[in-house]
Amino acid sequence: MLSTEPKKVAPAPTEDFEQLPPTFTTRMLAMLKVTASSKAAQAALLVILANWALVVTNPFKNVDPDSLPTLKSWVWWTTQDYRQLSERPAVVMLGSSLLMNSVWMQEAEHLQENVDIVVNRRTRYLETMLSKHLPGYKGICFNFGLPGSMVSDDYMIARTLFSQEHKPKIAVLCLGPRDLMDTSFSCAGATSAFRYLERFTDTKDLLDIAYTSTWPKINFMLREFVYFVDKKHHSQSVLGEQAKTALNPVYKGVTGPSKFNVKTDFDKQFAFYRSEVEKGVFIAKPNAQTDSFYDNGKDWKKRFKNSNDEMFDNQKIWLNKALSEARAKGIVTVLVNMPVSELGIKYIPPQVYKRHVDTLAEMAAKYDCPYVDTMKEGHFDMKDFSDYGHMDASGGRKIVDIVAKYLASDSRTRSLLTEANGGGR
Repeated sequence: MLSTEPKKVAPAPTEDFEQLPPTFTTRMLAMLKVTASSKAAQAALLVILANWALVVTNPFKNVDPDSLPTLKSWVWWTTQDYRQLSERPAVVMLGSSLLMNSVWMQEAEHLQENVDIVVNRRTRYLETMLSKHLPGYKGICFNFGLPGSMVSDDYMIARTLFSQEHKPKIAVLCLGPRDLMDTSFSCAGATSAFRYLERFTDTKDLLDIAYTSTWPKINFMLREFVYFVDKKHHSQSVLGEQAKTALNPVYKGVTGPSKFNVKTDFDKQFAFYRSEVEKGVFIAKPNAQTDSFYDNGKDWKKRFKNSNDEMFDNQKIWLNKALSEARAKGIVTVLVNMPVSELGIKYIPPQVYKRHVDTLAEMAAKYDCPYVDTMKEGHFDMKDFSDYGHMDASGGRKIVDIVAKYLASDSRTRSLLTEANGGGR
């Protein structure tokens, strides 16, 4: 007989997530549902979208770099002096404090007056010596030596400051052995000179050679792509000026200037930044040459404790870029091997010094640059040095004399210096 009992029908599948097995997909859907209703998550999403829009559009890209607050460092002061020259310089000397100190001290001897290296970088002694060798020469010469400068910093100067209106005819690149391989140096992008000068240019193309370890690269990427990390001062500058322009007519109509407000806009720009160096701190005085010697042997040995091949290879890339940049801009570069004291040379591993000299000769040949080895051209002794590597006024005089004589004798540099009396036109 056929059964008359009704058949049992299986229940229809439910859509309720709570009755489904806790699979990965369901967990994610539940999480997204909760997140979508979170005010914090919504705010974070808006911030991400706003940051992305600002990175893409970069509305503050045309901000004047000089309007942005900054540390008043050696490179800042020197850049201000350089950009305020009355005409394009004929000769710019580049290098580290090995160059800066000696030429500055000799300047005081030549002028017979105090010279503040922080704000007076013109080297009139080189101008005088060029005039001696090239009658009628009237060009400006500038000392752009910076403490601790590496070749990478010299490249950044050439890239950012040697614009058409400030481009020299000749760049004299004065390099000592540590300027390519200092063992106490970390990476190119870490120097105060590099960090200041990168505001004048987009440095994304330099990422791999400027930051040679992981964390500095991450830090750069954060500054580059998290907009308000690095661009907050850009936005403050633009929005502040816009607000000032909008409110000034109203403000001036209801009140006059306060006698208590004695600070200039220049002062306010640096209100929240310390100074690395200030005017009046480093003064060279005439007739102050002494025979005293500062024993910096411990620091010298530290800088040359090994060959630091990785850093040398990195800085050699920068040297190639510096010479290529100058050539592309029509600037003749003269490579100069800086002198080292008899005591200092003893603590530089022989293979390191040979590598240094060979590299300068190699680069000079590759880029068809004039090359001067002052260790062969000059007669330096210990009384020309104030420590293992730095020279004083007598050493500065010898360096400038060698450079001036060479610039006047080489056919390429001579023709550039005699063209239009050596001045920038």
